[in-house]
Amino acid sequence: MGASDSIQQGRSTFLEEMTETSHILHHSTSRSLVIIDELGRGTSTHDGVAIAYAALQNLLHHKKCLVLFVTHYPKVADITKEFPVSAGVYHVSYLTSHKTPSFSVPKSSQDVIYLYKLVPGIAESSFGFKVAQLAQIPLSCIARATEMGVWLEEI
Repeated sequence: MGASDSIQQGRSTFLEEMTETSHILHHSTSRSLVIIDELGRGTSTHDGVAIAYAALQNLLHHKKCLVLFVTHYPKVADITKEFPVSAGVYHVSYLTSHKTPSFSVPKSSQDVIYLYKLVPGIAESSFGFKVAQLAQIPLSCIARATEMGVWLEEI
């Protein structure tokens, strides 16, 4: 958690993250508590998903340790098919101002309240556009991002 780069030594944040992951995979035991947050960022989505899935699979299958694995990759949740007894999928519960996510209601215009309660399953929606708005990204940029998001979801 909290990897940062060492650019002056030619080590990107992603390389630092991979080095830390390697250390975890080599040194954890069945008595370890492993907490990994957003493994696989910093490379292509496909590589990131593959690395995240493989690392989690290794920890569950070979190390058999207790793991808290935080990810935005929905495909990693498929690990529950391979480990139905020892793996679960949860997300932080939330309320929105619109009951059903819709392309006609931009996500950036929805009010979101995080309830700080873990509930079973994958989150039905994400709120990156809302976070961009809270960070005061220009509204024209958020509007364009919203259009692109709709287009990407359609394809």
